[in-house]
Amino acid sequence: MLFNRPVRLSLLFSLCLCFTLSILLGAGVAAAIGSGVDTGIEGVDMGIGAGIKAVSTATADSTATADPYGMVDPVSPQLEASYRVYLDECATCHVALPPAVLPTQTWQTLVVDSAHYGLTLSGITTFEQQLIANYLQAYSRPHQSHDSLPFRLSDSDYFRALHPQVTLPQPLNLRTCASCHLSATTQNYRNISSNSDR
Repeated sequence: MLFNRPVRLSLLFSLCLCFTLSILLGAGVAAAIGSGVDTGIEGVDMGIGAGIKAVSTATADSTATADPYGMVDPVSPQLEASYRVYLDECATCHVALPPAVLPTQTWQTLVVDSAHYGLTLSGITTFEQQLIANYLQAYSRPHQSHDSLPFRLSDSDYFRALHPQVTLPQPLNLRTCASCHLSATTQNYRNISSNSDR
């Protein structure tokens, strides 16, 4: 026998104790993050501590008036923090687009591109980029066409499919979204004008 009986029982007890403690610790950290409590992990490598604190603060600050829907679809509770970071980082410069208007691969490129449409993005941590990418990937579709990957709304098959028989304003850009989607600046793309040109 490799181990005698008392050693095996001791080893089994130690493993069970470690497993139980790790589950309790994980549940405690998850509860603290979800409630916006300072977890005291600000110095964690890769900026995760700062990212968690920023995400929990943003969630706590904005949930009082939050619409249960995201831009178009309900945002799952697992992606709420990712959605908030997307809004905090992207909607400060332009309207935040619904993820469905561009393919997943386009979003993956845009999130990490430091030369974002000719502008230098700074201050977005790798952790925040991953949160944003998680949200965008969950609500977008993979690029299926043999055509090149679209980086403009006017080139996106998905954008055109979401706007059938709609006369779109020209030139088509992020500022023109609000001409039909009256609440686009507050990320509500469900409120559409009844313009007869559409």
